[in-house]
Amino acid sequence: MMLGNSGALFGGIDLIFPVAYMVITLGIGFAVGRRERATVSDYFLAGRRLPWYAIGFSIIAAGISSEQFVGEMGYAYKWGMPIVNWEWLIFPSLSIFLWIFIPLYVRGRITTMPEYLERRYGGRARTLYACLIVASYVFANFALVFFTGGFAVERMWGLNRNYAVWALAALTGAYTIYGGLTSVAWTDFFQCALLLGGGIYVFFAGMAEIGWDFAAVLGTGQRAHLYPPADHPEVPWTALVILALSTNVWYYATDQFINQRCLGARNEWHAKMGVLLAGGIQLILPLATCFPGMIYHVMNPELDKSDAAYPSVVAAVVPAGLRGLIVAAALGAIMSTVSGLVNSTSTMVTLDIARRWFGGNWSEKRLVAFGQFAGAGALIIGAGFSTVVARWENMFRYCQDLWAPMAAPAVVVFLGGALWKGARERGAVACLWFSILTVPLTFTRQFLAARDIHFLPSRLENPMLFAGVVFLAAIVLLVEFSRERVTVAGVLRALVWGALFFAIGSLRTEVIALLVSGVVACAIFGLGRSRREPRSNMWDRSMLGLPAGQVEPWYASLWLWWSVCGAAFVAIYAYFW
Repeated sequence: MMLGNSGALFGGIDLIFPVAYMVITLGIGFAVGRRERATVSDYFLAGRRLPWYAIGFSIIAAGISSEQFVGEMGYAYKWGMPIVNWEWLIFPSLSIFLWIFIPLYVRGRITTMPEYLERRYGGRARTLYACLIVASYVFANFALVFFTGGFAVERMWGLNRNYAVWALAALTGAYTIYGGLTSVAWTDFFQCALLLGGGIYVFFAGMAEIGWDFAAVLGTGQRAHLYPPADHPEVPWTALVILALSTNVWYYATDQFINQRCLGARNEWHAKMGVLLAGGIQLILPLATCFPGMIYHVMNPELDKSDAAYPSVVAAVVPAGLRGLIVAAALGAIMSTVSGLVNSTSTMVTLDIARRWFGGNWSEKRLVAFGQFAGAGALIIGAGFSTVVARWENMFRYCQDLWAPMAAPAVVVFLGGALWKGARERGAVACLWFSILTVPLTFTRQFLAARDIHFLPSRLENPMLFAGVVFLAAIVLLVEFSRERVTVAGVLRALVWGALFFAIGSLRTEVIALLVSGVVACAIFGLGRSRREPRSNMWDRSMLGLPAGQVEPWYASLWLWWSVCGAAFVAIYAYFW
């Protein structure tokens, strides 16, 4: 493992900032976590004492990882402005999370997302969803983060990729396993400031390098617009509609990885304001995660591998010595995501699986110890599985292929549970099994595609468009299997509707996108409008306000800051449309 070999872009002097960053992060993680291992609430939920600013910064730090700095930047290098939608097209899902799900989770003092499903549907739904999400973390999130992190370090310094992966796993696991969510949240606070600062510095340095020619960065044709036409080869507008209303809703409203910070909030106002802060930070996030890749496309449009855009632009525009600061920002993105994944995985394995099945009489101390062991195990397996990501052409595409179809049925289960009183456990379980089955389908499709064998119609090769078909089919499953009795006729109806959606998607993806948006709108504004009377584990209109006793001054109004945030996103889309 040598520095400065022929493949290295950076030298030994650039190690100063990364080493200093790791020392500071470990110091913060161990210092704030030293007293947070006494109880389950302390370790997994930070004692429910997190303030709004820690929640907001932690959400951003957890969400930004090496797939953004490496994969998403490479995707932006290749396709331009349409990729910025992954950062800016979050307001619909953020609003659903803010006004529908946070009140349900916080007022019910939910500890995990699977726990909510048990309260609403039953134990089978809890177990299935816990297994699904834990598996996705281990085999997708961990693998992706470690692979992209190892890739970046290898390109920058010529270090052995496998050694880099295991070093990152050991360093991050040390303070996360030791201190739980408190360590995660407060190290994220530091890491978020660093990664935003470092990423935005690259943007300004790159713009200075090309003479502040923003028109050249935007490019022409499809590269220059947020919403490309329906025939775009990778991100048509139809796919982006489904991204906004399916995958993004799953990411914000049903994913333990993001929600755990809100579950640890001091109260509902802190949870909601933390989410709004994250939405506000998201406005400037593309300056760090997308635009540097587009800038490097102006500097060098002939890059052989788009994923190399990040280390290449840093080496091109940042002077020696300061490059280490930018690398520290990237390491912060990697470590903050890994720490959140470790904590969320250990929480669900401990509380949703172990305690329910064989640890009902365990003491809180033993539960915390088991959670630490589970987090370490997930970390090791995920790091080892990271080599699988190499089979995908682009790292960012790997997570889209896997998550988009898997997320769609889960969103149907959560939205149906929150808004439709007719949703039953049998229907939820059918949808969750549908979600689970999309995972081997994705890996099979990739395995066969590598041998030039394609079994999906060309339009549905796009994972988000395929997810739209899955979303609509999952709705039919939830409805048919939530009836008092499941009949052969009901099963046949579900199959016929699924085949119909598949056929429509094969011919007109615009129809699928419009159907998904129409169904979500009807669920929220139709079913939601009728939800006046409180019902256990379901949303009602009183949840649009804060609980009794929580009164904030006008300048801390959630509706005020939600409106400001929404107006900013609308203005951006009006300008870059």
